[in-house]
Amino acid sequence: MKISVILPTYNYGHFIKRAIESVLSQDYPVPKRELIIVEGGSTDNTLEILSEYEDEVNLRVLNQNGKGLSNAVNQGILNSKGEYISRIDADDIFLPGILSKESGVLDNNPDIGFVYPDYHSFIYNENKKVRKYLPDFSKEEVIGRGDFLSGGTMFRKSLFEKYGYYDEGIPNLDGYDMIIRLMKNNVIGFHINEPLFEYTIHGSSMSDDTELIDKTGEKIAKKYGLTYVKNRNHPRNIYSK
Repeated sequence: MKISVILPTYNYGHFIKRAIESVLSQDYPVPKRELIIVEGGSTDNTLEILSEYEDEVNLRVLNQNGKGLSNAVNQGILNSKGEYISRIDADDIFLPGILSKESGVLDNNPDIGFVYPDYHSFIYNENKKVRKYLPDFSKEEVIGRGDFLSGGTMFRKSLFEKYGYYDEGIPNLDGYDMIIRLMKNNVIGFHINEPLFEYTIHGSSMSDDTELIDKTGEKIAKKYGLTYVKNRNHPRNIYSK
């Protein structure tokens, strides 16, 4: 198994089918990839939707009740079989080619630890997409974003085994905490200058609580001896180019 895609979900029945289909429709060979859905005890129609995929090859559903997003992702990674880990949240989607293009970079560059692409910000309430342009990889720039989208990024699984899993003690920004940890250990990333991911912005996600995000960001930065800043490439800075 080469790639394990981790999809945590809790009461996202309105979005989850498009997320699942965006993974299953990838051109990467099915025998070499798996989709692990970590279900957090949803009370909406999520379970009904998941039942439609019971016979799907290399798709597994893990049950995890009320232990939080980071724990769900960690459980998915710990139960994964792949050499590479890719994460997608239930309200986001993969664009065509993301698995083959990102894994190709890792296959051919053993010094690269993770790969991330440009993406589209989908402003759900306005039904509008905005292309997010990111610069070439720079350790300083990545640290200075103030957040890093784990969704759409492909990591070598060995990074989690060596440097630790997502911090389950913080309420959000687990991707920011993880990326700083990797940067502090001189892990090298690679940026693909092509939109391969769609990040959905709507009014009911954890990332909409900006006050909590800033407080968490300050706490994370302080832990690593940094000052919390948000540069133009922060995911919520939608119109930067």
